[in-house]
Amino acid sequence: MNLAAIRVVLRPRGQAEILDLAALWCFGVDRGLFARLAAIVLLPSLALCAGARGLLGWSWADVWLLAAALATVTQGVFTVAASRALFACEVAVGDVLRGFARRLPAYLGALVITRGILGLAALTVVLAPPAWARVAFVHEACLLEGASPISAAQRAWGLARSRGVEVMILLGGVAIAAAVMVIAAELLGRAAVEFVLQLPAAFGALAEDYGSYYALLGFHAAIPYIAVARFLGYIDQRTRGDGWDIQLRFMALASERGRSS
Repeated sequence: MNLAAIRVVLRPRGQAEILDLAALWCFGVDRGLFARLAAIVLLPSLALCAGARGLLGWSWADVWLLAAALATVTQGVFTVAASRALFACEVAVGDVLRGFARRLPAYLGALVITRGILGLAALTVVLAPPAWARVAFVHEACLLEGASPISAAQRAWGLARSRGVEVMILLGGVAIAAAVMVIAAELLGRAAVEFVLQLPAAFGALAEDYGSYYALLGFHAAIPYIAVARFLGYIDQRTRGDGWDIQLRFMALASERGRSS
């Protein structure tokens, strides 16, 4: 990892700053890259969920479970994209997809292990949030550090050991931001279809049916943001734990000393 080529300032950041930076990065600086990846990865997921509801007659509870399962996997594409974009202004979509495909078998294994841990923790409400924080960075550990499924789970557990509360706060903020995007998509979608276009309400209502096609669209739109915010949280953990900011300062001092000599 070439820290000297990094595009953002490496320093410890608060949780609110990480969430703001994720929004700026995902919907501003690198929106073109994420939009292209979303068209390739998220549109099929959205179509599958919509088909399960409209063609197969699934309940909204089952559709949301399917959407969550697909999102757990597809967000890995945006984790890889964020890691590449951290060091380069121009990132090829094919390069991101190939990098994700190479790690996909190990990634699926790591997800099975950590979701099993979360399932056991969910049996006791008290243990669920800490367990969620402990396995949050399994995506980065497996996809970016090249760890095996078991090693990735262990690595993720170790990354959040010292700052579990901060990680839980970050995850809570990400969940709130995703919920806001879902509600915003619901409100904007219904307003456009029912009030502007004067069409009948045929796409469901989140408040009444606990699901709608608008809400599904908002949920999928939130997936890149979820991945980028968590990735920046991972970078923050590595900065604090491995002293990346200090390493960069020493590099800068060495460069200045070299120019003056």
